[in-house]
Amino acid sequence: MLRNVAERFRPSSLSAEEVLKVNASTLREQFDHSLKEPDAYRQRALRECSPFPEGRIYPFAIPALGYANMGLGDAKQRQHSAAQMQKLIDLLVFTMIEDIRPPGGDLNRLAHYQKEGTRLATLNLTLACYALICDDGRYGTLHDRVSLLLRRALTELSGKPLASYPAYTWYFDTIMALLSLELYDRAHGLAQTRPLIEQHFAWLRTHATDTGTGLPLAYPGGLPRGCDLSMQICLLQQLDSRTAQRLYADYVRHHWVNFGFIAGFREWPKSKGPSSMGDIDSGPLILGIGPTATGVGIGAAKALSDANRLRTLARQLKLLPDFLRRLEKGGQQLFGGSLSVSSQYVTGFLYGDAVLFYAITWVPYPV
Repeated sequence: MLRNVAERFRPSSLSAEEVLKVNASTLREQFDHSLKEPDAYRQRALRECSPFPEGRIYPFAIPALGYANMGLGDAKQRQHSAAQMQKLIDLLVFTMIEDIRPPGGDLNRLAHYQKEGTRLATLNLTLACYALICDDGRYGTLHDRVSLLLRRALTELSGKPLASYPAYTWYFDTIMALLSLELYDRAHGLAQTRPLIEQHFAWLRTHATDTGTGLPLAYPGGLPRGCDLSMQICLLQQLDSRTAQRLYADYVRHHWVNFGFIAGFREWPKSKGPSSMGDIDSGPLILGIGPTATGVGIGAAKALSDANRLRTLARQLKLLPDFLRRLEKGGQQLFGGSLSVSSQYVTGFLYGDAVLFYAITWVPYPV
């Protein structure tokens, strides 16, 4: 049985830096506990994360990226992190085979990317990060294949974004794919991805940039979104630091708010935010502040060395355990009852813990 997070520490007694460390440790211990029985974790993850668009892949891939961060941040943790990543990658691959149905049930036999940019980019980044902390070649053949499929598709698109799914496109997935290919290049001594990156950045500037804020749109016809931008910045700092710095400066200008008693990143730009209570991706908005944008914003602030905002966000994490206990005691459910708040999780639910684990452990990848 997972420990109630509120019992983990007395928030008022910790500094901002200690809050981040304690939460990172708590998240790792909880995923360690869950992964003692990978099949049980898979069943729980698919059940509890089913309301989310990426609920069949992110509960496996995103914690794996968190473990990679921990392994890169502390060499003593690399062996353990690699072992946990193996469990999560195997679960991810199993679920992807169910969803994509490749020939013979083998992802290595895929002939093209099948407009599955979300799944394949997520898998490829996870495989690339595994290779950063472990050189056993366990997933080498699969990594080669998925990298080839993504590179072919991006070359053919000449800067246009990948399709996330056959009927939908979110521009974030192309950033994830490009980072995965850049990491593949670094590992193999290649220089094939930089032209693809420049082509896509040029396309974004021309076709997918909000004229009022200069921020990238989340999807065709949409607006800049905080939940998208926070994660983009985490990835872009690994891919192109100058682009990440410019994006973060504009993001802060148009999305950051501080009301004293609460601060964070808005889901929508200050000048354009629609009247909304939020959705499954953003989480319920509080004065326009998005829980996802703000939680992943911890990673963005770490990536850009924004110490002041990082301290502000860490101070708010101190208040989270008591807040969750009150919600749980009141039987709080979100989005029509599709999500229940539980204080056994740091964020109140498994999907949020997966994302926070990645953000709070963010470290730069080796170049």
